[in-house]
Amino acid sequence: MKAMPFGLGATLFVGGYLLVMLVLGYVARRARRSESLSDFYLAGKNLGGFVLLLTLYATQYSGNALLGYPGEAYRLGFAWVMSVGFMMAIVVVYLLFAPRLHRLAKRFDYVTPGDWIDHRFGSPALTLLANVLLVIAISNYLLAQLMAMGHVVAGLSGHAIPYWVGVVFLTLVIIVYETMGGMRAVAWTDCIQGLMLLVGLVGLLIAAAPGPEHLRAATAWIIEHQPEKALVPSWSVCATWLSTILLIGFSGSVYPQAIQRIYAARNVRALKRSLSLMVFMPLLTMVVVYLIGILAIRHFADLRGVAADQVMPMLLRQWAQQSVWMYALAILVLTGILAAIMSTADSVLLSLSSILAKDFVGKMWLKQVPEERLTRVGKKLSWAIMVILVVIALVPRITLWGLTELKMEVLAQVSPVFVLGVIWRRLTAQAALVGMVAGATLAVGLTLGGYGKVWGFHAGLLGWALNVLVCVMWSYRPMTSAERAVTPDAEVG
Repeated sequence: MKAMPFGLGATLFVGGYLLVMLVLGYVARRARRSESLSDFYLAGKNLGGFVLLLTLYATQYSGNALLGYPGEAYRLGFAWVMSVGFMMAIVVVYLLFAPRLHRLAKRFDYVTPGDWIDHRFGSPALTLLANVLLVIAISNYLLAQLMAMGHVVAGLSGHAIPYWVGVVFLTLVIIVYETMGGMRAVAWTDCIQGLMLLVGLVGLLIAAAPGPEHLRAATAWIIEHQPEKALVPSWSVCATWLSTILLIGFSGSVYPQAIQRIYAARNVRALKRSLSLMVFMPLLTMVVVYLIGILAIRHFADLRGVAADQVMPMLLRQWAQQSVWMYALAILVLTGILAAIMSTADSVLLSLSSILAKDFVGKMWLKQVPEERLTRVGKKLSWAIMVILVVIALVPRITLWGLTELKMEVLAQVSPVFVLGVIWRRLTAQAALVGMVAGATLAVGLTLGGYGKVWGFHAGLLGWALNVLVCVMWSYRPMTSAERAVTPDAEVG
């Protein structure tokens, strides 16, 4: 049997953390006021500013960010510094539409993203297409979290605990506390996970940048041995920077779990406060994970493909052997990473089950049934979803960053119905539908044709640009009486 590099202390610490998550799920179940969709999926729409900040933070910084981003920095080198601006772009786009959407959600009792689309546009076809794209994107996202959990457990244990055990066991923990307490359990566990992540990242910053001499030596080694990772970025790389910032900004802001947190805020003031603080989080989070990837280049010179996604736990294993202080720090950091991954997974699962239960099962098969029954259906769907995705996750074939790009390119095609739909009253249902179809067709066509990037720009961003162009041009056509009848007036003012 392989020795566990972090020993019994790490196992006990992580085990205690998982036990706390299950206890919070039980307490949240006792605190629920009803079996309604709003109470289970949105915690009664009563999340205060502090809880909202931590749940948004813990959800936004996932396995993609904390494992995939260092892996990509390891693969690309210094050019990956662009990643620091990615998460800031999401918050900027939030501020364009989130406060107004929150007011509408309070007034008209939205539960799922599809509720907004139904109310704003009155088009079943548009709502169905948007929901299909959302389900595809967040299923991909959830899969990435399950893969990340397996990588962390394998790295933490030095592969004494296999990748598949990490995937299966942690998935079981998540599904138990999520189905017990719903959004309330997810938000409360996110608070613990968010705080652990903050503490872990502060420690990680200390470990990653012990001094300028250390960073200077790492830079000199890269220039001498892998100079391609220290080159001034080409025009194509710079275009990809801009493309990725726009793509992530507009895609990340319409995650279903983020939209539902906008709905769940206690009031507009709490929402604005949490978003204003979120702007500064990337400066701490992304700079640290970027530095980890850069430092790993010197330590692990021959990693390929998905293996690079484990540079964070691999580097922490080395540091943990230096002193008792570094050992304790490494355990905190890795547990914080695990917490962040689990917080994203539980949030995505909750949103996915709500969309499937309310917008698919509730509209197609169980029409006009009590909400309590749809809530029970959503719980059963959560278990079914996890079983399917766990089977897929057990044989990873793509990097975490690759999964991130796929998810963002799909989500981008949904963003106009939220961003433009909220801030621009002229946007019509037909324009939004034609734009979404055109954008998705272009993005998928380019990708399947082997043109994932054109002159450095992502196929998904080009599809998004076509989507927005069609939305604007089609909306300026003279409206028919039917279109005018479903175009809201005061509702989006």
